[in-house]
Amino acid sequence: MGGGNVTDKQTLTERERSAWAELRQVVEELPRERLEEPTVTADGWTVKDVLWHIAHWWNHFADLLDRMREGTFVEPPEDEEATDAENARVLEESRSLSLEEVERGLEAARARMLAAWEALPELDEPAERWFGWETYEHYEEHLADLRRFAEAG
Repeated sequence: MGGGNVTDKQTLTERERSAWAELRQVVEELPRERLEEPTVTADGWTVKDVLWHIAHWWNHFADLLDRMREGTFVEPPEDEEATDAENARVLEESRSLSLEEVERGLEAARARMLAAWEALPELDEPAERWFGWETYEHYEEHLADLRRFAEAG
């Protein structure tokens, strides 16, 4: 699988699984009624919002993985403004959904992302980089806020 400094897929998969379990544990230890309190971030995000945000980016990553597998992947330009706008749109979307809808969407997005990852026949540097960004590195970005929220409970 690949060459050079590319990590093997199983190592990355295990790293993702472990990081996701850590984030999930923080969420699962919270009383259910707290999942919609708008105090996880300074911007007023709820736990539900964070979960929907992660689900959205998993779906985006699954699309990228499909393109990688098909040989049609083109590295998207870095555009912080566009990412911020997309995050704002996803936040609004989250607010219109019930907690149950978000949980179902989260499970579906995770299954889709992991299936697309598993279907990728060869690991290269862009796949490895995007996997980190959209999984364990992304979870770590939100974990500090979620822990602070849990401890403030």
